[in-house]
Amino acid sequence: MSPQTAQAFLDGLPRMRAVLLNSRRILGPVAYARHMHDLDTEERDAKAILRRAQFRVVAGTAFDE
Repeated sequence: MSPQTAQAFLDGLPRMRAVLLNSRRILGPVAYARHMHDLDTEERDAKAILRRAQFRVVAGTAFDE
C-alpha cells in the first residue's frame, strides 16, 4: 500500500466504521466483531506505512544537508 493509499484509507475509516456499526444487527455479533478486527488491523498497517514514509522523509532530509 502506498502512503497516499494509506492516507485515503484512514480518511475514509470513520465512514466505514459508521456503516459497519449501523449494519451490526444485520451482520450478527461474530461477523461484526470480525469486520471490526479487520478494520483495526488495516488501520494499524496504514498508520505504520505512513510512519515509515515520514521516517524516510526525515532521514532523507537529514542526509541531504
